[in-house]
Amino acid sequence: MAKKTARAGWRKYWPRLLFLIPVVIVLWVPFYNRLEPALGGIPFFYWYQLAWVLIAASIVMSVYVLETRITHTARSDEKLEAPGPPGDLL
Repeated sequence: MAKKTARAGWRKYWPRLLFLIPVVIVLWVPFYNRLEPALGGIPFFYWYQLAWVLIAASIVMSVYVLETRITHTARSDEKLEAPGPPGDLL
């Protein structure tokens, strides 16, 4: 029984593996440790890292969208139900 829930959890959160792409690519320094080609006078070393900041932000957004579609957690049409009168915490 535990294997079924572990397997279901793996399928639910597989988009998180996409976070490994920017981590591995940015940590692989010998690939981008050079000056050419320059982009607008900025050496490759710098604009490559900046480009991956923007790419990583788009990956984070896509992981968020994929996970909310898979798990159905961010539904804006559902209203929160108050347990009682305002201020009632229990």
